[in-house]
Amino acid sequence: MQGPNATKCTKLRASGASGWEPVTYLDSQNIARGVAVDILQEFAAQNRIDLEVDLDIPWNRAMLMLINGEIDVMAGAYFTKERDKEFLYSLPFASDDIMVFQNADHTFAVNEVRDLINHRGARPQGGSYGDFLDHYAADYLDIIFSPTGNRIMDLLITQRVDYVMLGRYDGLANIANDDVSRQIHMVERPLVANPVMFMFSRKSPCMKMVPPLNTFVNHLEQSDRLTEMTATHLPILPQN
Repeated sequence: MQGPNATKCTKLRASGASGWEPVTYLDSQNIARGVAVDILQEFAAQNRIDLEVDLDIPWNRAMLMLINGEIDVMAGAYFTKERDKEFLYSLPFASDDIMVFQNADHTFAVNEVRDLINHRGARPQGGSYGDFLDHYAADYLDIIFSPTGNRIMDLLITQRVDYVMLGRYDGLANIANDDVSRQIHMVERPLVANPVMFMFSRKSPCMKMVPPLNTFVNHLEQSDRLTEMTATHLPILPQN
């Protein structure tokens, strides 16, 4: 199945996570924001391509739409070998540290991922944290997939879990939005640092735009504009 954008890349249809600062998120007016959105907007304008960004689509549904060519690109995703067989990745445009968050009154030492064994954890439903963490969690960790979205920190506050696994800025944004900085502790050492890439449908005619998009991202990085663009979307970090 292919969408109406089947012969020529005249319109780039994108989706992504709705609360993943600084990559993609919805602002207070429900408008799509983030460094990935900024990159696609500028790239599409330079190439005279219409851009449509819909972050209201649930991640798992958007992934199915990407497989079918109903959307062209996920504006931010981690690399996995399984996805690489199905989709076409761009070069990385960001990096995301995967962090452990704990109840500030019930902390324990975490220096590496094996320190999470024998503790109960939670992570967001859907998505991936890369091959290593996904496989390690499945094989060794007692971890639930939480459907609670931005309220995942409630699981820590109520002590239903011992830790939450989230991207650094995703977690810090949740803490800031929920005003729970005194109740949540972030373990500073990341479990992994995952590169973040655009992920294109192989059924999309816009797949041919990946090489020029890579060139564009390289130019942004070399001119330091990528750092500046990213900084404008970083959440205000809570002070403990």
